[in-house]
Amino acid sequence: MPHAILEYSANILDDADFPHMFARLHQLLAETGKCRLDDIKSRAIGCEHFRVGDGDERNAFAHLTLCVLEGRSAETLQRLGEACLELMQEFYAQSLEAQRCDLTVEIRPMRRDGYFKLSSHPSWKAG
Repeated sequence: MPHAILEYSANILDDADFPHMFARLHQLLAETGKCRLDDIKSRAIGCEHFRVGDGDERNAFAHLTLCVLEGRSAETLQRLGEACLELMQEFYAQSLEAQRCDLTVEIRPMRRDGYFKLSSHPSWKAG
């Protein structure tokens, strides 16, 4: 935990370097969101079928959903959301410049009693 789900419209102009973006995002989450680096999972989903606003083909979006376990302060969530939006601005600069591009971040606190996890990495623990 947390889970970072990046959805983006297929007409985004930027050729996002997802490995680099996610490495930066994981570091940001570990530092700002008080998360364990080993627990962070990220994925990107391109949306081939979408509509933004009036349907103009130049309208684009990238939306980052962060699912984090409940218990972080409102201030921590605020800093986390702002830092994620800044990171997205960097990686989607071309689309922001040349298109009507919306970048958004949503943080979803998850109840601890509703999240279940099983993890086994014996080779990593061997030391």
